[in-house]
Amino acid sequence: MQNAAAIVYTACCDIMHNNSPLALREVVFRPVIEWVNKALDAAGIEERCYVINEGEDAIKKYTGENEVVIRKSESGHPACSALEWIEKQGEKNILVISAEAVFTDADALEASLKRHEDQNEKLTVIVSGGREAFMKELSASAFWAKAEFLKTVCENWDENDKNGEQFLVGAMKMLSDEKLVAATHVTGKKEINMRASDGAGLLTINAAARTSVFKKLCNEGVEFMCLDGIIIEPDVKIGEGTMILPGTIIKGNTEIGKNCVIGPNSYIEDSKIGDDTEVNSTQIRSSVLEKNVKIGPFSQVRPGCVIREGCKIGDYVEIKNSDVGARTAVAHLTYIGDADVGEAVNFGCGCCIANYDGQHKHRTKIGNHAFLGCNTNLVAPVELEDFAYTAAGTTVTKNVPEYALAIGRAKQENIEGWVKKHDAIKIK
Repeated sequence: MQNAAAIVYTACCDIMHNNSPLALREVVFRPVIEWVNKALDAAGIEERCYVINEGEDAIKKYTGENEVVIRKSESGHPACSALEWIEKQGEKNILVISAEAVFTDADALEASLKRHEDQNEKLTVIVSGGREAFMKELSASAFWAKAEFLKTVCENWDENDKNGEQFLVGAMKMLSDEKLVAATHVTGKKEINMRASDGAGLLTINAAARTSVFKKLCNEGVEFMCLDGIIIEPDVKIGEGTMILPGTIIKGNTEIGKNCVIGPNSYIEDSKIGDDTEVNSTQIRSSVLEKNVKIGPFSQVRPGCVIREGCKIGDYVEIKNSDVGARTAVAHLTYIGDADVGEAVNFGCGCCIANYDGQHKHRTKIGNHAFLGCNTNLVAPVELEDFAYTAAGTTVTKNVPEYALAIGRAKQENIEGWVKKHDAIKIK
């Protein structure tokens, strides 16, 4: 928006646990200030000034290249601390908004600006509902103002109003003196001006944010049996027909395909999950699962993995920085680390790829249709070629050619009568 700019201000002296300002506390895994930034981004409002309280330097990493102003003590409304920036804005319309306005969205910003411009208003207040809501929310409301009018209000602020709670009242009085009135834009969204000043308030906002995410996903065809323990970050994309079961947490840059079953008790972060995949009680981070994969329960996919179409990963399996080929089966109790695994490989129970020699990590390569017997250990770097087999209990320390069977274990010997001789058990 070429004709619009924004002042984003943090709450005054609003410090919560661990000396963390409310603007940096998380709502559904996203810092509060990032909710506002994303709304401004979506509305195309690029020109911004951030007014922060002294000592809150951590907030600066969320301000980009925009101007940052430290709020002056006893300056009334935070916008007044940005007076020099306001003077540079010429004839722009300026949005003044709290950095804690979690439920502000691009639709509300765009619609309220249109109203503000179409009616050539000097001041337009964004509210959730009618007059009662307007009066209740006034000190927390976001508003649009013409730059010149905002400058005038800031220059004439009431010195008795130390925290700026009467700023909009004073602005409306100035309009009244000119025989004008402030406009209001009613969003019909009851949460639009919700704020929190303590942990209990933040809990309430988290609950409301979770609900808004669930409603959006339901409208897109995602299914929930119940919402117990489910937390989904707002930017997560989930395909139609996918079922999310209780206890599931999905966050970051994650995309889940259609007709999946996710959960119960699963954790997915910064990952892509293909269509028709089942993730049961499993943790997945920074990885890709292609379509029709079945994994879990009680497994872990660590960063850097690609699990190809049709794989079956069972319980107590850990995979790290590996590419697992299509239709491969890893039944249970197995560790795959730093490996390139071919198609249709079978891992027996208890296999392990020993990828670390104490100083360096090494990769292992397993060809198509290989078969690893139970309790096979692969000591990297090593390669199993296509159709290679390993016998149960084998420790592989050198390459296995295609179609070969590797046996790396001590030869079994049976000592007749040993038990009776050593009285290991009582023989009746």
